[in-house]
Amino acid sequence: MITRITTGLLLAFAVVGCADGEQPSPNPPPSWGVPITGGTMIVTRDGNHAIIADPDRDRVVSFDLATNTVVADIALQPNDEPGRLVEDAAGRIHIALRRGGALLTLADATSGQIAGRRPVCAEPRGVAFDSATDLVHVACTSGELVSFPAAGGNAVRSLRLDRDLRDVIVSGTGLVVTRFRTAEMITLDAQGVIVTRAQPPVVKRFDFSGGGGGGLGSDGMIDAVPTVAWKAIPLTDGRIVMSHQRQLKTVLETKTPSGYGGDCGQSPVEASIAVLTPGSLTPTAPPRAAKNLVSGALPVDIALNGAGDTIAIAVAGNHTVHQFRTTTLAMEDQDTGCGGGGGGDDVGIPIDDQLGAPTAIAYAGNKLVIYYPELPAVVVHDGNSAKTAVLPGGLGYDSGRNLFHTQTRVGLACASCHPEGREDGVVWDFGTQGGIRRTQNLGGHILDRSPYHWVGDEADLPKLMDDVFGIRMGGGDVTRSQKLSLGPWLDRIPAPAAVPPIDATAVARGQQLFESSETGCVGCHNGAILTTNARVDVGTAGIFKVPSLVGVGARPPFMHSGCALTLTDRFSAICGGGDKHGHTSQLTPAQIADLVAYLESL
Repeated sequence: MITRITTGLLLAFAVVGCADGEQPSPNPPPSWGVPITGGTMIVTRDGNHAIIADPDRDRVVSFDLATNTVVADIALQPNDEPGRLVEDAAGRIHIALRRGGALLTLADATSGQIAGRRPVCAEPRGVAFDSATDLVHVACTSGELVSFPAAGGNAVRSLRLDRDLRDVIVSGTGLVVTRFRTAEMITLDAQGVIVTRAQPPVVKRFDFSGGGGGGLGSDGMIDAVPTVAWKAIPLTDGRIVMSHQRQLKTVLETKTPSGYGGDCGQSPVEASIAVLTPGSLTPTAPPRAAKNLVSGALPVDIALNGAGDTIAIAVAGNHTVHQFRTTTLAMEDQDTGCGGGGGGDDVGIPIDDQLGAPTAIAYAGNKLVIYYPELPAVVVHDGNSAKTAVLPGGLGYDSGRNLFHTQTRVGLACASCHPEGREDGVVWDFGTQGGIRRTQNLGGHILDRSPYHWVGDEADLPKLMDDVFGIRMGGGDVTRSQKLSLGPWLDRIPAPAAVPPIDATAVARGQQLFESSETGCVGCHNGAILTTNARVDVGTAGIFKVPSLVGVGARPPFMHSGCALTLTDRFSAICGGGDKHGHTSQLTPAQIADLVAYLESL
């Protein structure tokens, strides 16, 4: 049975630390939960049930919206991490198991019967159902786009696209696939051939730092470029609306408190929304973006109501959900500076249910359903009323996880630059204090990779938390509990999955080259995570820490400055450091290709 939240439960929730006033613990409990991905809930077509994929507890829950009861609570295998899900024409529910590497199918929304589990790839992300072909399409981080018969059976098609695929959407007779870190939208025709590629537009913002970053104009405006695409969904007219981030190309201060943001909450990363047309190279007129429609860090989910006239955005960093009319998507994008903006959110004030970070939203007609994983709870908003139900499963909370996803006074969260606990692929300008630096990856044995930062100036994670979160990001004092908890929680996040090799013999030849005394690669890149953690001068204008190569193929651009757009570029004379960075100048183009094939397999 589902019970309504009581005052006692809310107080207990606050004491654990999910609301105001996190209480430090001398002995934190075992790490709980996974990085927020968003978009792990749907409402069935008949509007009767919310189907919730719970990656923190490895389960799927079916919640009856009419009776406020759980009708199915399906335990999955440990570390399955259920993610995106979709309903097919027969009422089956298909769920991408991100760590389980499979497509799970439920027979229906209520019985709890598992109809099948089919292997897909190392890390499936997006999933969509095409009623015209009765196929379920699954997009993978390693670049595969795999299509399955909805009723069961083996894959009927597998395409190899770019790495870092995110959402897949049926568009006419073709498909649209997004890429996570670059916010790119790829349109495919019915045969799976790429028709177009497009990104949200670059817009102008006032430079809050006054540092004259890239793209600075004579009017004091700088470029804000599209990055991390958290969620994309279709509008009723076939266009795609994307909830994503933008990076402001400003100079960040490392020696100044709150130097990563402005005096009135401006952030170098902003939440934004873009509307793109499948098959078109040019985005349609963008909305007014972060200052005017939705503000805060981590816009992790987006939903469209049944009438198609209202959109909701879940902002995990400040624990709010925003609603606004779809007509506001046509408004001009502009930045009026500190304290400007407003007026775009015309469906009431942002929702804050005081239940922690919302990670999934969906509409049942015009009723907005919000899922909060920590309690866990479902809240249904219907006009001016809200009904809250606590789900079974028990309170789940980790102070390190909470800190990682909470925005600071400058509107920035750790997960803004390290989405899903990894990295955004963005290159930052730290001016004369730090130079040009690419965001580093956190996934894969982070506790074995100290010291931290490209120059190794942060001895351990607690020191890094004080310097970066506490001072640079304006987060204030970091508690002992948070310092004890963040490292073990991050350490559970795996490195990105490798791409399945196209030519196994090329990979084998590349491994021989990598391990040979001729190239000397293993002098620095050895051991379980392929790094000695040493600080070395490899001819790239400084002394830098040796990075782990596990999952390296998923981390373009490469090098500390992001100068190498591809792994092949890393071996160029311009970017790679020459023979001080592994002796490779004698290798032929074919041998370089073999070496790259091996690195892609790590």
